[in-house]
Amino acid sequence: MAEIASPQAMAFYHQGAEEYKQGRYEAAAVQFRKAAEADPKFYRAWAYLGMALAQLGKIDPAIEVYRKCIEVEPNYHKAYNNIGELYRRKGLLDYAAMVFKMATEIAPGHAHYFYNLGITYYEIGMLPQAEEAFAKATELDPNDFDYADELAQVRFNLKKFPEAVQTIEAFLARQPEHDRVPELRARLTLLQRRMAAEAKPSDPPSVSGEE
Repeated sequence: MAEIASPQAMAFYHQGAEEYKQGRYEAAAVQFRKAAEADPKFYRAWAYLGMALAQLGKIDPAIEVYRKCIEVEPNYHKAYNNIGELYRRKGLLDYAAMVFKMATEIAPGHAHYFYNLGITYYEIGMLPQAEEAFAKATELDPNDFDYADELAQVRFNLKKFPEAVQTIEAFLARQPEHDRVPELRARLTLLQRRMAAEAKPSDPPSVSGEE
């Protein structure tokens, strides 16, 4: 995605980037909009304008400019991911899942896109799809706590207790010094107890009138 913008657009863009770094999002949005208007094919200007507007809480305008970005560069996967996050903020989970899925298809090596997709599926109640997305995120980045944690949780909810235990044990083996290991060990103990309870045979029913 190499991009060459006009000198004027680049000047506005760099000014916007400096304002953004300082947390002056209103001023950054002004500069990014100037950059985009100076060179409408400068997709990063549209993308960063969307970021500035999102920081200002202007969700719908941010979505619109991200769409402009995608019109210019249909394979700019970050724009899809960012639109998905904005849809989640609006509570439009079906739309969020759709664009997160598109982000994973364009950039299948980005673990966080699968994680975002999994979270959205989980919130919708599509647990098998959530498990698949979290499993892919964990495959791509096995050392990330949140990915493994969410995968174990959704497997627990699906009553796939051995798989949930395996997910936790695999992470503990890879990251024994992680600062959230005690939390995972507590969950592992809970899972093991649940598995033992599920495996325990029930007492046979009594027969009335037995001598």
